[in-house]
Amino acid sequence: MRRLWLVLLAVVLCACARPPGKAAPRPPAAPTITKVEGPALNGQGDDVAMEPLVLTFEGVLPCADCSGIRTTLVLTRKAAGWAEGTYRLTEVHIDRGGPIVTTGDWTTLRGSAMDDNDTVYELNPDQADQARHFLRVGDDRAIRALTRDLKPLAKGRPDRLERKQ
Repeated sequence: MRRLWLVLLAVVLCACARPPGKAAPRPPAAPTITKVEGPALNGQGDDVAMEPLVLTFEGVLPCADCSGIRTTLVLTRKAAGWAEGTYRLTEVHIDRGGPIVTTGDWTTLRGSAMDDNDTVYELNPDQADQARHFLRVGDDRAIRALTRDLKPLAKGRPDRLERKQ
């Protein structure tokens, strides 16, 4: 009886295994958007396991009627190497009030108004009126806030959030 259980277990495990050389299925592509799909921001797939699942950025962004907005953005990937996931944005207007926290989905776009090869993190990709954009700097050492049309903020205004280790 014990051998029968072992044989059945082996059959089930073999049936669930993926055939050699076949990759895991990727999510369907959106044909009209220049969104980076599924795994591998680096485009090679080799370093996917080494990319962090959670990225945290902090800094001060400009404010129209205060000293600035102390900002913390946490990007959480769906899985190792994915170019999309969920976010948590915490903003505190300096000189007044408590934090404003927003959450939602984010995705990665290829290209900005400055360079077609830029990597841009887009918050709320399904809600154009609430979308926010951040330019990836280096290997996620920092991000820079962009306007809705993917252009840099006015010169001299703080726009950089540094990665928190």
